[in-house]
Order: sequence, then structure tokens, then C-alpha cells
Amino acid sequence: MASLPKKTLHGGSSLEEGIALFLGYLHKERNYAEHTLNSYRCDLQQFARFLYPRVEDLHLPLRAVQREQVVAFVIDLEEKGLKASSVARKLAALRSLFRYLCREKGLAANPAGAVASPLVERSLPRHLPVDQVAEAVEAPSSERFSGVRDRAILEVFYGGGIRLGELVALNLSSLDLDEGVIKVLGKAPRERIAPVGAKAQEALKVYLQRRAEVLLEVDMAQVDAGALFLNGRGKRLSRRTVQRVVKRYLSAVSEGDSLSPHLLRHSFATHLLDAGADLVAVKELLGHSTLTTTQVYTDVSIERLQAIYAKAHPHGSG
Repeated sequence: MASLPKKTLHGGSSLEEGIALFLGYLHKERNYAEHTLNSYRCDLQQFARFLYPRVEDLHLPLRAVQREQVVAFVIDLEEKGLKASSVARKLAALRSLFRYLCREKGLAANPAGAVASPLVERSLPRHLPVDQVAEAVEAPSSERFSGVRDRAILEVFYGGGIRLGELVALNLSSLDLDEGVIKVLGKAPRERIAPVGAKAQEALKVYLQRRAEVLLEVDMAQVDAGALFLNGRGKRLSRRTVQRVVKRYLSAVSEGDSLSPHLLRHSFATHLLDAGADLVAVKELLGHSTLTTTQVYTDVSIERLQAIYAKAHPHGSG
């Protein structure tokens, strides 16, 4: 993909201009999902709003942004009672913004670079037991098109460990049932191959047949013919619709928050590691750029093994 035209910023350029350039870069060159872009936009604009009453120049030039300004912003967030993880996320967004402006647009220094992040207690990713996943995946009715489609969606999420945005973006051309794989366009963007297991293949074959039948009954001029997962009108499913679909079936087998596609992704990774899968292989299947991100799942598996040991071994518990 062609790079954005270079535009050198100077001290008099505004922070808002810098934010706009950065968001354009994330969208056009890094292929970030819309919800991720919105998160960056909200965090960065919150910082801009924090600065406005604190600088004399209402143009809000980049030269007004110093380390002290960033530190004051972090302190203000903490005093308002914001969770450490949220403060750390906003600070990370600022670091990324100014790192981009320094690297690509000629800004002299990163004012957020040396600001310490608050300590965030790492929480282990929640996952579902195998039997609960199986119950949820098998719940959709095969009598209706939506049920057949929902079964295929759940099988692909759990069988391939893909992200919500990746599933929504899938096209018919992404799928190779003969090889049992799906080509997924992940973050950055990076293309990877996700597995389609036997159960997912079976569910997809049934869905594709019903999909073809539905398309015979709708106006083809209004159909997103290339999209893999469609609604009853032939339109590509939205992120929100898929989230509702997944939550509906997961809420029938489990309680609590985070009944989302990412819970199935966590379950996919944890169950693979529990069964002895290699960590590097799981990293590649998840599309992680580093092992550090994947290693959190080993903590889940170790915790489970310790619980099994404590229950099963004669000297395992006090």
C-alpha cells in the first residue's frame, strides 16, 4: 500500500493536526479497526481538551506539549479515580502519537516517552471449560438460516481463535474448505492462516448451502456477495450483530461479564496449551507479534495444573 505523503510538522503546528495525521496513518497504513481508531481518538482528544485551558495559545501548538503537561494529565486522571489500566492505556496512546510524529513528521522529542506508567495488576484472561464451549456451540437451531449461520460463526471463533474484526471481514475467497484453512487479515495488517477444524468445516458447509438458498430470495443488487457471513437480507454482518449473537449463546452456559468473541479466543488458546500445544505455535495461530502477549495463557494453564495437582496428589494439599 502506498505511504501517506510526508508532511513535516513544526513547533507551531497544532496538536489537533498531529492527532489527525496519526489517526489517518493508523487507518490507511496500519489498517486498524474502526473501534480501535475510536478508542485512540477519544483518548487523544481527551488529552487535547485537558490542555486547552492550561496553555495561552488556543491554537494548541505542539511546542506547548512538554513532559510536565503529560505528567499533569496522568495525575489528573488518577485523582479522578480512573483505573490504573485505563490511565496506562491513555498514556500508551500518547506515546504512540508522539513516537509517530517524531519518526515520520519531524517532531523533535516525545514528551510522553519518559513518563512512567501506573502499575497495572495483570489479570489472567478468562476462559470457558471445554464442556461449556461445546454446549454453547451446539445450541443454535438448525431449522433457521440464522441458527445455521450462528453455529458456523461460533465454530470459526472457537476453532480458529480469530478476532471479532477478523471474522466480520471474512470473504468467501478467504475460505479454503479443501485445505481446512481461512486466510485472516489481522492487525498491522498481517495476513495469517487460521485452522478450520472438522466441526467448523461441517458447520460451514451447511451454512454455505443455506446461504446460497437465501441469496436466491433477495435482490442481488443489494447483496454483499463477497462477504462470508450475511444477514437474511444478504448484507455483511456488523460487529455489533456478531457480538450479540455470541453473547446470546454464551450467556446460556455461563454468567458474568465478557461474554464476547474474545472469550472464545481465550478459550481456544487455553485449551490448546492445556492439551500440550507448543507456545510458539499458539502464538502464530493467534497472530501475536511477540511471545510476551501469548505467555499470559501459560499462567492460566499452570494455575489449572496446580489445582489438579492439589486435588489429585496425596501430598498436594495441606
